[in-house]
Order: sequence, then structure tokens, then C-alpha cells
Amino acid sequence: MGLDLALVRFSGQTAASAAFGTMRDRVGPDAPWTHEVALVEHHHNGRIALRGTFAGHYVDVDEEDHVSQPGAAAGALTGGLIGLVFLGGPVGMAPGIVVGAAVGAERGKATEVEAEPEALVEELRAAVPKGSSAIVLLAESSHVDAMLAAVDGGRAEVVRRTIDGDELEALVASVGETPAASSGPQRDGDPAAGAR
Repeated sequence: MGLDLALVRFSGQTAASAAFGTMRDRVGPDAPWTHEVALVEHHHNGRIALRGTFAGHYVDVDEEDHVSQPGAAAGALTGGLIGLVFLGGPVGMAPGIVVGAAVGAERGKATEVEAEPEALVEELRAAVPKGSSAIVLLAESSHVDAMLAAVDGGRAEVVRRTIDGDELEALVASVGETPAASSGPQRDGDPAAGAR
């Protein structure tokens, strides 16, 4: 059995976020699809930001935020030593630390940054034009129907298709390293808490 994938595209990097807020206000926070969507921004420089729920997992991807903390630490130490030796003692050490940390953070090893759902990000990069944003939902068809009913059709372009088989497995696997999403606030608290 497949799931439906809906992508609601908007012109403007933050337009999807604003539209989602309006849609959620219109239908109320208890509509199931409001807890199953992710918001995508495709920046003019080609980088993607993705936040929300996808395939039951919470995703938080921001390609603008790829820094290596170990790289920054090593760069700061190296820069500080270079500044100390070549730029005249303690006075040269401070700028050396700052420049070294910035260079080290940017050039840190790829294994030192958080794992991301690369297959999903590449699909979204191809589907959402630069300078645009989108609401994305992978869910059963009734949830997708409900979300699309809340869309202001004049401002958005909708793409919808059924995903199954290998493609569905690949998308779900791409978010497998991310944490499971919350089902939202519970009136009676966490039902699993009483079982502990």
C-alpha cells in the first residue's frame, strides 16, 4: 500500500510558512495533517531548509548551518598559535583565534556534521524552485485531501502523486536517522508515562 505525497509550492522563501499558519488557524490544531507536514525553503543560493514532520520523523535540515564544532576548535587553536608567533604575541592571538575558528568550522570533516535525509533533500531541491517554499506531506490519501482542501488555490501550485515500492522505502529510509515525531500535545498527558 502506498502513501500520497503532496507538495504545495509558493513563490517566496517564507510564503509556505505563512500559508501553513493561515491554513492551521482555519482548520484548527486537531486536524491530523497539521502534525504531519514539513516546511521547505529553497534559498536563492541553492541551499535547502526543511523543518517539520516527514514519514513520522521530525526533520530539521538547514544547509546554511553546516559547521564543524571540532573543526572550529582545532582552527581556533591553530589560529591562536599562529597569531601568537607571527603577529606579535598576545595582541595577534585574538584575531588568530577568530579567523582560525571560522576557517576550521567551514572546512571541518563532513563526518563531523549531523546526518541528513539526503534522498529527501535532493527530491525537494528538484521539486521546489530557488527562491520558493513549499509545504510537503507524505500521508494516507484522506489526510492529503484534508490538507489540500485548506489550501488557498490562487496562491499555490499543488503537485500530488502516490508513492509506493522502492521509492517509498528510500524516502522513509532517508529520514530513519532522525528522531520520531511527536503526535502532538495530549489532553491526558503521555499515555506511555503511566506504564513506566
